[in-house]
Amino acid sequence: MKNIVTACTRDCPGGCSIIARIKKDNNGEKILKLSGNPDHDTTDGFLCPNTSRYLKDVFYSPKRVLHPLKKEDGNWKKISWDEALNIAASKLSETIKRYGSSAILYYQGFGSRTALKILNRRFFNLLGGVSTLQGTICGGIGQAGQDMDFGTRISHDHLDHLNSKVIIVWGRNPAVTDVHLWKILRKAQRKGAKIVVVDPVKTKTARHADLFIQPKPGSDAYLAMAISKLVLMHDLADWDFIENKTQNFDKYLKILEKNDLESLSCKCDVPVEKIEKLALLYALNNPSSIVTGWGVHRYKNGHITFRMMDALAALTGNLGISGGGVSQGFEEFGFFDDSHALDDPKIGRKFLMPTIGEAILKAHDPPVKLIFVTSGNPVNLNPNSLKVKKAFETTDYVIMVDHFLNDTSDVADLFLPATTFLEEEDLVGSYGHNWVSPINPASPPRGEARSELEIFQLLADRLGIKDGMDGTPKGWLQKLALPILKQGISFEDLKEGPMKLVPAYEIPYADGKFGTTSGYFEFIQNFDENEYNPLKEHIHCDDFKKNHRDAYRTHCFDDDDDDDLLRLLAVGPERWINSVVPESEMIEGFLEIKVSGELLAHKGMFDGETAVLRSKAGKLKVKVKESEDVRPDFVLTYRGGWMKYGKNVNVLTDDSVSTAGNGTPYHETWVKLEKLEKVDGSDFK
Repeated sequence: MKNIVTACTRDCPGGCSIIARIKKDNNGEKILKLSGNPDHDTTDGFLCPNTSRYLKDVFYSPKRVLHPLKKEDGNWKKISWDEALNIAASKLSETIKRYGSSAILYYQGFGSRTALKILNRRFFNLLGGVSTLQGTICGGIGQAGQDMDFGTRISHDHLDHLNSKVIIVWGRNPAVTDVHLWKILRKAQRKGAKIVVVDPVKTKTARHADLFIQPKPGSDAYLAMAISKLVLMHDLADWDFIENKTQNFDKYLKILEKNDLESLSCKCDVPVEKIEKLALLYALNNPSSIVTGWGVHRYKNGHITFRMMDALAALTGNLGISGGGVSQGFEEFGFFDDSHALDDPKIGRKFLMPTIGEAILKAHDPPVKLIFVTSGNPVNLNPNSLKVKKAFETTDYVIMVDHFLNDTSDVADLFLPATTFLEEEDLVGSYGHNWVSPINPASPPRGEARSELEIFQLLADRLGIKDGMDGTPKGWLQKLALPILKQGISFEDLKEGPMKLVPAYEIPYADGKFGTTSGYFEFIQNFDENEYNPLKEHIHCDDFKKNHRDAYRTHCFDDDDDDDLLRLLAVGPERWINSVVPESEMIEGFLEIKVSGELLAHKGMFDGETAVLRSKAGKLKVKVKESEDVRPDFVLTYRGGWMKYGKNVNVLTDDSVSTAGNGTPYHETWVKLEKLEKVDGSDFK
C-alpha cells in the first residue's frame, strides 16, 4: 500500500489537495480511495462528496472513453492514435492552407485548470494564431466591478473569516458548492460570529444563518444601497477611512440621496425593518466581512452590485482589516508564468465566450471551419445551447479532447481520450484559495488515454512545430512555476506537497494603498437606474405584477397572452460538478424545476405535474416541484443536465454579454411556465 499526493483540477473553488491510496497486487496497481490532505488548511483532511465519488463516477466509470474515436455515418468508430493524430494534423493543416489559421477556433474550457494547460495556447500560437476566446461563462462580472473599486481584486484568505464578528454570505451556497469554505464559516459561527445569508433562494446555507434575507433576484444593488443609507442615518460610517483612504464619496452620496429608503426597500422587496437589522448588525460589529458568490455575477449589470457591496465595506471601514473585506475569488493562474503561451494581441482573433454560437455563425473573412475543444462542453454549458449546437454543425470539422461522449461530442467528428488528474504530472492553483498543489500520477493512463500536453506535442511533430512544444512535463513545469521558485521555494518541495503562497495574516489593502490610479478606494460615481434595471421593474412598486408582465412580454416574446414571466435561476447542483452528471440523473424523467406554492396556485398546476418552460431561445418539458425555498417571481433549477436527455437548461438561457467583464448574464433569462396540453410539442429539441 502506498500514498500519492495529488490534487483535484476540476472547475470548483475547493482545489482540494488529495491523498490517493494505491494497492498493488498480481493484477497491478489500483487506486482504492481518495482522501483529503490534512496538510492543506482549506482541504483540512476531507473531500466533498463529488470528489469522494470520483473513482466510481469518472476514473473507473464504464462510460469513460479510453480510445480514439472517429465518426462515420453518424456513429463512432474506434481507431488507432496514429490514425487519429494524422486526421487531426491533416484537418488543421488543410484549414490553415485554404482559409488561414484564424479559420480554426480553439475552445479551451474550464473543466481542468492546471499550469500545463497554458501550453495549449502555445501550440495554437505556434500555428500562426487561431481564433480564441475572451470573456467567461463564469465569474468575470464581479471581478470587473471590484477592479474598478480596488484597482486589483484581492480576497481575504478563508481562515481570516475566523476573525470576523459578522459574515454576510451574499449570493453563495457554500454548504453545497464549497464545503471547505463552509466548514470554516461554521467554525466562525461556533466562535460567536453571526452569519447572514442574502439569497433569493432559501438554500442549505441559509438554513444555518442567524439572519436570512431573501431579496427579489437581480435587486441586490438596491439592497446594498439601502443598507448604506441606514448606516449613514444611524451615524455609523467610518469617517476617518472615508476621508483618508477613499475617493468620490460625495458622488456616491448623491447616488444614495436620489433614492429614499422606502423605495429601495420596495425595489429589493425586503422590509425596511429587516434591512435595518442587517445594517446595524454589520456596522456595529466590526470587523465584518462579505463573502460573495457566483449568483450575484450572473446579471447584465452585476458589476454594479459588486461596486455597491464594496462601497458598503468602505463606508463602514471594513477594508484593510483582519476579518473584513469583500471576498469574491482568487487567481488560479496568478502564480504561473503565462508568457509561455506566446499570446500576442496582433495575431488571431477573439470571440466572446458568452455569445460563441452567434460569433461562429456570423464569422467571415474567414468563417470558422474547424473547432478544437479541450476541457469544455460548450454545447451544454454555454447559453442558448441550441444556437451553439447549430453553430458547431455549420463548421467543416470538430475535434474534441475529453473523457465522456457528452452533448458536444454529438456535434464532433473526432474524439481524443484524455487522462484525468490521477494520471498526470502537473501543478494547479485555485480560484478559491492561495494554495498551489502538485499533481502527481497515482496511476498509469487507463486504456489509451493521453494527456493534453502529449497530444499537442504529437500533433506539433506532424505539423512542423515540434521544437516549440518539445519538453518533459517536469521541464515545462519548472519554467511555468518560475515566479513561485523565485520566492525561495524549491521545485522538489513544490512537487512533494501543496504550498500556501499567501499566508492568512497578509490582509488585502492593510497598508491603505489600492491598485487604482489614484491609489485610493474609489466609490462608484454614477448609477443609471435605467441601465441597471432597463426593464423598469422599479417604476410602480405597488403595481409590480402588472408592470412586470407588460415590460417583459414586450422584451421577450411576440405573443400577446397574459401569462406572467418569471426569471430563470439555474444553480450548481449538489451531486455533480457542471456537466459531469451521474448516469442515474441523466436518463429518467424531465428537468426538475422548483416553484412556490403561490405560483402553482396562480397557474392552476399541482406538485409533480409535467409542464413546459419556454423562453425566447427554446422550450423544455419539465417536472414541477413545489418548494417553500423559492419566491413566486422566479423558477429555480440546476445546470449541467444533458441536452440529449432533455435536461439541458441552457436550451432556454439567453446569449448576451454583461456590461462589464465580458461575462454571461444567465439570470437575465425570462421564461413562461405553461400547462403541457396548451403547448404544441412538435418542435421540442
